[in-house]
Amino acid sequence: MIWTILILSVAFGAGAAWIIQTNSNTFKYLLAFSGAFLFGTLLTHMIPEVFASGDMHIGWWIMIGFGIQLLLDYLSEGLEHGHFHSHNAKVPWLAIIGLLLHAFIEGMPLTHSGPHGHDHSTGSFLWAIALHKMPIALLVTAALRKSAVETKTIVGILVLFAIATPLGASTANSFTFTLTAAPYLLAIAIGLLLHVSTTILFESAQNHQFNIKKLFFVILGMFIAAWMSANMNI
Repeated sequence: MIWTILILSVAFGAGAAWIIQTNSNTFKYLLAFSGAFLFGTLLTHMIPEVFASGDMHIGWWIMIGFGIQLLLDYLSEGLEHGHFHSHNAKVPWLAIIGLLLHAFIEGMPLTHSGPHGHDHSTGSFLWAIALHKMPIALLVTAALRKSAVETKTIVGILVLFAIATPLGASTANSFTFTLTAAPYLLAIAIGLLLHVSTTILFESAQNHQFNIKKLFFVILGMFIAAWMSANMNI
């Protein structure tokens, strides 16, 4: 399930690069929706779950994840929340490496043995990450094509991006300490994704104001995330 959904989300996003321009309102609305859905999932499902672990220091792990994303932003130049710069057929490998590290870490909580026995291999957290990956795959594909990067190189980067998150989940599942470490892996991922989702939402507002259409997609994303958390066994 994890591999199928996440690989298809990247494939769908990459394919959409031939239809949707990254400077278009459609892309901005897609990015705003994905950020809002991710933010809503964190607030209504993932954060309550991780604090239910009972560890009074779990907030420190969320801050560690937030700090890790700050460092990854330095490498990726904000690629995770909708910024990418590539010129003259050159691949910005530091940005790609930062993106891949982000994707790997965010996948680690997608295990079959989450806190309190919750299965994160299905449900709102998985879908939030999948929706998050779509516009990023679109952005990477469009930017690299515009810079005349070779098609085989673009495909290779997209393959790495597609498998990085499920590889994170598989790596976490392969260790016996996963059950004990699950709350901390989840908290670190929450910190990463809090940074990404809030940055998307803040940067979606020009002059700190939403237009009515963008506000609609933000509210819709949060509403769907809240509904899924409340009505599904996730």
